[in-house]
Amino acid sequence: MIRDFLMEYCDKPFVSGFEQMTPRLLPGYFAPYSDTYENDRRGSYIFCSKGSTSRSIMLEAHVDELGFMITELLPGGFLRFSPVGYYNTLCLEAQDIIIYGKKEVAGVICARPDKPQPEKEIIHLRTDWLYIDTGLSDGELEALVQPGDVALLRRKPVILDGDIICARGLDDKAGVAVMLAAARELEHLPHTSTIYYSAAVQEEGPGLGGQIATYQIHPDIAFAFDVGHGWTEDLPRDEMLRVGGGPALAIGGRFHPGMVRKFIAVCEKFGIPYQLEPTPAASGTDAESIQTNRDGVPVLLISIPLRYMHTGVETGSVSDIENIGKAVAHMISEIDRENWEGLLCY
Repeated sequence: MIRDFLMEYCDKPFVSGFEQMTPRLLPGYFAPYSDTYENDRRGSYIFCSKGSTSRSIMLEAHVDELGFMITELLPGGFLRFSPVGYYNTLCLEAQDIIIYGKKEVAGVICARPDKPQPEKEIIHLRTDWLYIDTGLSDGELEALVQPGDVALLRRKPVILDGDIICARGLDDKAGVAVMLAAARELEHLPHTSTIYYSAAVQEEGPGLGGQIATYQIHPDIAFAFDVGHGWTEDLPRDEMLRVGGGPALAIGGRFHPGMVRKFIAVCEKFGIPYQLEPTPAASGTDAESIQTNRDGVPVLLISIPLRYMHTGVETGSVSDIENIGKAVAHMISEIDRENWEGLLCY
């Protein structure tokens, strides 16, 4: 079920700042597990499963993905563009692209052959040396595309084997899939808290979605889900996460120690593999805006190990996603039977 969800979700456009391009997909999947649904004033998708007590728990992941914005129409059917969010631009040349104008327009990203980039700059390809070729005449292009239209790499998600998925936008569609997995698990586990599932907008930009959704929900505690860098053969093993190795639990001063201890205990009790992600400073995720909201929200950050982050071929494990959902659901079920004063005491 989670794999099928990701295959559909990762094929749909959710460009940061334009997350309502596919408005019905998430409500359709979360409807069986929620009592209410709304889009807040910033556009985040908020689903609520009502409990029998006054306690509230928020699960949060960002719904948006990296993309591009058209900045200029050039003679000959060409376009200038700028990334929406931080893209690994070395991966962009010679890629197929879809422009979402008055209708979908196909294009290819090309580099200027007359100006090879200096070697000292090769670590990050300058987008002002790139352009999009649509093959259209000037008149055809002007009728379909204007500055401000957004675009995405044309990339279908694929399963590399029975468990590994490769797709555009797994950062952080994988996190939204974790929430769906947790919601499904909670259907079969006793719990009394009201559960909010917040698919927040614009994390890849100003980060306003998570901040505004948390302020509106005002949860007692929160779980944030994002991705972390997965190990590849050219990187030191002790500095990266292992894809397929289970949830990556952030450890640091920003994450509530009582919740950290409880999550580890739950994983060990139910035989769920996990790994630790030392995070001595800012995590660069919505966990920061959640933690500092209102009078402060105790938060746990759990990462999905991901290879090739911020490219069109982000690669992760479906079983990691399912295991995080299982661990979080069991933790919620257990803490709902406990006194939270002990859980949240420093």
